[in-house]
Amino acid sequence: MIEVIVSRAQHGIHEISISGHANAGAYGADIVCSAVSGISFGILNAIQPLTGITPDVAVAQEGGGFLKWSLSSSDDETAREKQQLLAESMVIALLSVEANYGKYVKVNDRKWQGGV
Repeated sequence: MIEVIVSRAQHGIHEISISGHANAGAYGADIVCSAVSGISFGILNAIQPLTGITPDVAVAQEGGGFLKWSLSSSDDETAREKQQLLAESMVIALLSVEANYGKYVKVNDRKWQGGV
């Protein structure tokens, strides 16, 4: 199972970590893994061009199955707000995957528990 943990601080999301494997299909044909990967990497690849902030990301080097995005601080309030919007977008998109494939994905976020 893929587990998504959303850590929040006073001013929004502080960190998003994604770990595990969906095992919803054969390697290379797992649509749940593809959905989670596409959402997470798509958002992460958009951060720098849209905000000017270089994302602080850690990934597993062997075997995959782990990604952690620690949201970066910035003196630019607009950039911080955009980064938060992208983070919330990631969480909502991952909740959509959970709604359809809850056997394979679990999102833990106190703000959105119970659905969007």
